[in-house]
Amino acid sequence: MMMNVAVVGQGFVGLTLSVFLGLEKLQVFGVENNQNKLKTLQTGKSPFFEPNLDKNLKKCLKLKNIQFVKSLNTIFSKIDVVYICVPTPNKKNSIDLKFIRDVIYEISHLLKSTKKRPMIIIKSTVAPQTTNSLLEILSKNSKKIMGKDYFLIVNPEFLREGSALNDQMNPHLIVMGCEDLTSRNKIKNFYKKIYPEKIPRTFTNFPTAELIKYSNNAFLATKISFINSISNLCQKIPGANIDDVSNAIGFDPRIGPLFLKAGPGFGGSCLPKDLNSFISVYKIFGIQPLLFNSVKNVNDQQLQQIFSILKNRFKRLEGKTISILGISFKENSDDLRESRSIMLIKQLLNANCKVKVFDFLALENTKKLFKNSIIYCNSIHECSKNSDCLIIMNEDDQFKKITKKDISDMRKKFILDTRRILKISDVEYVALGKNSDNNQ
Repeated sequence: MMMNVAVVGQGFVGLTLSVFLGLEKLQVFGVENNQNKLKTLQTGKSPFFEPNLDKNLKKCLKLKNIQFVKSLNTIFSKIDVVYICVPTPNKKNSIDLKFIRDVIYEISHLLKSTKKRPMIIIKSTVAPQTTNSLLEILSKNSKKIMGKDYFLIVNPEFLREGSALNDQMNPHLIVMGCEDLTSRNKIKNFYKKIYPEKIPRTFTNFPTAELIKYSNNAFLATKISFINSISNLCQKIPGANIDDVSNAIGFDPRIGPLFLKAGPGFGGSCLPKDLNSFISVYKIFGIQPLLFNSVKNVNDQQLQQIFSILKNRFKRLEGKTISILGISFKENSDDLRESRSIMLIKQLLNANCKVKVFDFLALENTKKLFKNSIIYCNSIHECSKNSDCLIIMNEDDQFKKITKKDISDMRKKFILDTRRILKISDVEYVALGKNSDNNQ
């Protein structure tokens, strides 16, 4: 018998999860209360860019393995599993639990009348002790018992934008936080059907599962701020090269090579938000988060490295035309959340610079933010034309292949490469993390 699964929230986590479960031939109901987004999904198009997502979404719709609905109310009586994937956005350096609480309230009332005993799986990132407070709402309103009438599990995700669908199918680890043996056995048996046996599993309780997610992201943020701190030192030491440093220390198995790529700082939907929230958790328990305050401060100040280079190059920034390649927080994405490029554009506008931008995937989202205050371009050549400086902000493949023809109409052939991806000669070239004595 086919299992019926509801996925509440069709954002980055929810939609990729829905498609993955649909490909596994489960009957999936994607719940989305945003009417515009719902209509887009029903046509088989994702509201955001993610490689291979649209084609697999269309495949699932064709097979009728996915339906998109506005509410849980109409489908709850036949649901075996409910995933909660709603956002937990920033709220004064903590997280806003409004959306997840609203879903839990709705489920708690729907539980009263259903004969099903559903698994309720929390994918949304929540701070330690949150799930216990959600359990109180469920128990109080439904008058039903966890482990008997319903089963509650904390199951955090570890997705990377640009490879999210593959990460859904092949996670590096499955974390399952349960407080009773029946819930544990339920989720264990369910995941046996959809995940390969070789994928490691960790069973734990609610607060530890919540803490694993926060600790994971805080550690990644720490690695990035660490290597950016070394990069800033390399910028000052003649001949120093941050890529040689990061490659060498990455060979140490105690360190590893991932997240040691120096750049303009980390952004996106997870690391900045989760780091801020993690800092607030420490403060709630009366602990000074000295390390994580420093990680945040390094990231917040990283853009000043770019401004320092610009100010050393130009006596005055006012009136200069600065072109930026790469607006999304990383390549192969249209996500502008906490993008260092967006912050850089705002600072350049405040310095009375003329700003031109090019990003094949993120241009439309950028227009919604800046409207007519900057110039939008459809190619590298158009972006660089009459520019005083060209800044490379992410590692899009196009930017690695810039030729002299692409920059032939620059006013000044000055390139600032925050990712050190370009190989080009006969131009003034500064790479972030390489002292100018060692640049091309």
